Amino acid sequence: MKKTLATAMLVAGCISMSFAQAPDLSPSAPKEKLCDQFLGVQVNGLIRQVFNFNNSTAATEVNPYLLTYNINSRKTGWGLRASIGYNYNSSGTNDGITTRTSKLNDLHFRLGVEKSFKLSEKWSAGAGIDLIYNYNDDNTSASTISFDTVTTNTKTTISSYGGGAMGWLRYNLTKNITIGTESSFYVTTGNQKITVETIVAHNPNNTPPTDSDNKVSFGTISLPVVFYLSVKF
Repeated sequence: MKKTLATAMLVAGCISMSFAQAPDLSPSAPKEKLCDQFLGVQVNGLIRQVFNFNNSTAATEVNPYLLTYNINSRKTGWGLRASIGYNYNSSGTNDGITTRTSKLNDLHFRLGVEKSFKLSEKWSAGAGIDLIYNYNDDNTSASTISFDTVTTNTKTTISSYGGGAMGWLRYNLTKNITIGTESSFYVTTGNQKITVETIVAHNPNNTPPTDSDNKVSFGTISLPVVFYLSVKF
């Protein structure tokens, strides 16, 4: 009897020690976020529609980036930013004599490093350096109707790259929604290629297309006239 009791007490002690050494399986406290991420969209077109402003697109032409993304460290404020903008336009005219069609593809992309600063509970600002790439493809065809109809096809492509400095300012509408604007100065360089082809109807000896290559450089100042609505997550 005494041996049985001693054995039971020994087993109970071992089980108790086992539970005491077992890891705590209860859910741990949520970890603090290390970074803030922002996804923004340009809202100037929406603002013009809501407030019935004129249809000027000058602001969009100066700042062509439709979507933006930022990720910043909560501790240091340093982070990365990326933006992209794309525009496609197709148009045509016909006055009975001349038919003209035009197709335009316009792509803009940037990637950069920035540092954000908290100015107050509602306001924040940031500054950084961007690398940018632009691509423009314009295809135009014009035909003049006559006995020997003449069609001229012109293709112009511009590919450029560069970079520069930027700065932004945001206001917190809510905890996770901000509205802000930005300003930048970018310098780019690249190549412009123009191909012209002229086709004369009923002429079996049309001349081959002609090409020309040119160097192009741009310096663009983007004023803080474009607004971005961003969601923090």
